[in-house]
Amino acid sequence: MKKVLNKSRIQNAKSKTTAQQMGRKELLVSESGTILKKWGNKIPVCVVFPNTYYIGMSNLAAHILYKTLNNYDDVVCERCFLEDNGECISIESGRPLKSFECVFFTISFEMDFINIPKILRFSSISMLSGERKQDNPIIVAGGICATSNPEPISGFFDLFLMGDIESTIPDFIEKYREMRGKDRDEILDGLSRFYWIYNPAKLKVSYKEDGTIEAFNPEDFTVKINRYAGKSLGKSAIIAERTEFSSMFLVEGTRGCPSKCPFCLLGNTYKFTCDKILPLKTDIKDIGIIGGGVSFHPHITEIVRQLKQEGKHVHFPSLRLDEIPLSIIELMQDEIKTLTFGIEAGTEEMRKVIGKPLTNDEVYKKLSAILGIKPFNLKLYFMIGLPGETMEDIEGIVELVKHTKHLMVKEGAKKGFVGSITVHASPFVPKPFTPFQRFPMNDMDELKSKVNLLKRAFGKVDNTYFTHDSVKYSFIQGVLARGDRRLSDIILKFADGESLNKIMKDSAVNLNFYVLRERDKNEILPWDFIKGNAVKNIAMSASGGHPL
Repeated sequence: MKKVLNKSRIQNAKSKTTAQQMGRKELLVSESGTILKKWGNKIPVCVVFPNTYYIGMSNLAAHILYKTLNNYDDVVCERCFLEDNGECISIESGRPLKSFECVFFTISFEMDFINIPKILRFSSISMLSGERKQDNPIIVAGGICATSNPEPISGFFDLFLMGDIESTIPDFIEKYREMRGKDRDEILDGLSRFYWIYNPAKLKVSYKEDGTIEAFNPEDFTVKINRYAGKSLGKSAIIAERTEFSSMFLVEGTRGCPSKCPFCLLGNTYKFTCDKILPLKTDIKDIGIIGGGVSFHPHITEIVRQLKQEGKHVHFPSLRLDEIPLSIIELMQDEIKTLTFGIEAGTEEMRKVIGKPLTNDEVYKKLSAILGIKPFNLKLYFMIGLPGETMEDIEGIVELVKHTKHLMVKEGAKKGFVGSITVHASPFVPKPFTPFQRFPMNDMDELKSKVNLLKRAFGKVDNTYFTHDSVKYSFIQGVLARGDRRLSDIILKFADGESLNKIMKDSAVNLNFYVLRERDKNEILPWDFIKGNAVKNIAMSASGGHPL
């Protein structure tokens, strides 16, 4: 039998208090929907999100995996996160990871690669898969980052699930149930027979003198991604307070995105799928509809209207300016103060290149119509360092925001209130399985120069705030996103607290090799053995300007 907790939640719960600060039992009381099972005669498994509870419980993949595994009567699934004090025990029973038979990491962010060896070390589990003993759990990885390029972390995992939770976990559990109790290596071999299981021990990689990949061995080694073909997508398994979406019921409205912007990993690796969402069976008032392509959902207006009639408060992530209907904004205006849009680039030409072909006039017309409904605050996302970008594109961000500010003053004057603008800039980080996968990043000095230009410019614009992603962390993310298995030692150094400067100075591995060079069209990429995603390469113009 499984017991589902549904206790009254603690008040004032919107703080980012960590799980350890609260205490495990207090944290459990603050949740609704937690599944508690007795361990007797069951297969104990654990879902690990390699970051804090606050971040992990805000990620719907962790919910889907937790619920899917607990749906089996003979499986008990618990959760584990990495908090500041380094303690790695399960939330439900307080057991260490080495008490479980299988440990499933779900990995959505490259920077979390660094937390993986930390968790294994704190759990007294051998960090390298080749050094694990018979009684160690089987350590498995999945998630969008792990399946797009598993190579930088291949040394830490026994197996990778290359596909969606819904299409891989059922067969994995059935096979594990069949082989349970056998020799560890025999179990790994048995599970590796699925076409969507990647066992890094089965693949050898050789390198040329220039550091690029010479060959895979076996030469015909492939792993094929197993995508979910169903239409029913994910929903919150647990309502948690200490998360980014505090006490909100999350619904995966869409998976993938039809625009397939050439920089976007999500849009280029998932087929666009929409969940019908309704009817939504929950008493929770706050509903978060998430998904990279949610602005493209064909029935989104009717869905929001129905949820509003049921007394729900609907929330969205960043929206696509050219696709979101004004009717949605009108329906939600009473409960939303800030709207977030991904504009991405400051000039029309660059927006065409990255799959958002809005003219400046179209941007201003749509924003003016939105601000005519209500003087919202705006948060506008841009990217810097895009392929072929010039300083004109950076200056275009400033001009676009200034004009938007003029529109806000004009529309706000009619209502006696003018909202604020927050501009956020993120360095472009090339990702595997995207059309931009072979392009270089800007170097850190160039990115810092662009950030400083924007910082100075927006410091002179009233009621406008500028934020940006760390240039240093974006560089590290770029290394990890397109790295190969030679990065294991680098990840271990980061996990030990070594600085980027020290690593770049002392390491024999040249990190710039992974970030600053353009890949030749014939170069073998570390993830080329993974099949199931068609990638169109975009050529750079001979003049070095915008990509063709």
